[in-house]
Amino acid sequence: MQLREQLEKRREYLLKVKREKEKALSEAPQGTLHFMKQGENVRYYKRDIANHEESIYIRNGNVILAQKLAQKDYDEKVLRSVDKELMSINKYFYHYPNNCAEEIYSVLHKGRQKLITPIYKPDNEYISEWENVKYQGKEFEENMPEYFTIKGERVRSKSEIIIANMLYQEGIPYRYESPLYLKGMGEVYPDFTVLNVRLRKEIYWEHLGMMDDVKYAEKAIKKINCYMQNGYFPGE
Repeated sequence: MQLREQLEKRREYLLKVKREKEKALSEAPQGTLHFMKQGENVRYYKRDIANHEESIYIRNGNVILAQKLAQKDYDEKVLRSVDKELMSINKYFYHYPNNCAEEIYSVLHKGRQKLITPIYKPDNEYISEWENVKYQGKEFEENMPEYFTIKGERVRSKSEIIIANMLYQEGIPYRYESPLYLKGMGEVYPDFTVLNVRLRKEIYWEHLGMMDDVKYAEKAIKKINCYMQNGYFPGE
């Protein structure tokens, strides 16, 4: 499904390039560019089919003509490549099934779906199962300020309210302080475990909102290093 989306974007881009190059070629000068190397110098020539391939030397003062002819040759090569790639993409879409293998399950009757283990669950089912996983979050200490999100869940700071509410409003599935085991540190509680539905991968979001506090920063850096030692890298 991702391949199909990427190919559609690629086709749009190629069509744009095709229009631009066709316009540029319609305004390009007649003839082709040839060159001859003489020592360290290069001499450029214009060869005109209308004049039976007669070669005309392009003097240094007329370098713009050489540039236009060189650009013309480049644009023609680009256009040929674009046409070939568009033909391949169009052929791919022509033979592409109405429903790819991962989509077959979603078009079946509910009665059949109950009896089948699909190779790829629809997003809504996958999200529902992911959100319904039971877990024990980190306990709150007594006398801590109470902050609640739109969903009614308790968080530890005003910043976390903002993050949680934004994720919720954008329809991005998340868990708050879901436990994660890190070798070398034991069980930790990332502020947010966010689900990338498209890639079906989890992203751990640590807010780290007090990095101006030295002790907090030292502890946070140690935690980040431990994440990386366990294969979780910032930005990935």
